Amino acid sequence: MLPITENFFNQNNAKGDYVALKTTSPLHNNGRAIKVMGEDAAKNFTDALVMALEKVNDQQVNAEMLGQKVVSDPTGVEAHTLMIQAEKARMSLTLVKNIADLAVRTYRELSNLR
Repeated sequence: MLPITENFFNQNNAKGDYVALKTTSPLHNNGRAIKVMGEDAAKNFTDALVMALEKVNDQQVNAEMLGQKVVSDPTGVEAHTLMIQAEKARMSLTLVKNIADLAVRTYRELSNLR
């Protein structure tokens, strides 16, 4: 357990409902830039959506590459590794498709309100 050497929740950091937290390691942000309070919320949502779709695309590409590797080098990839990766890719794509369908359905219902 690490000793706490300073007060992270002092009165100067509190602004309304937001409390600024100090990070001690750049690894806590997974390499992403730290978002500053007061940025446009739509931009942050857009960034989050794009990152999520890129992750789904990466899973699809990884599953396809593993499938091709199994054909070219059957002993290089375990069958269960391929199945796990393919199932992750299928589930994430299904989730994105369902969310997109729900968004379209919601938009249609809201546009037909009278």
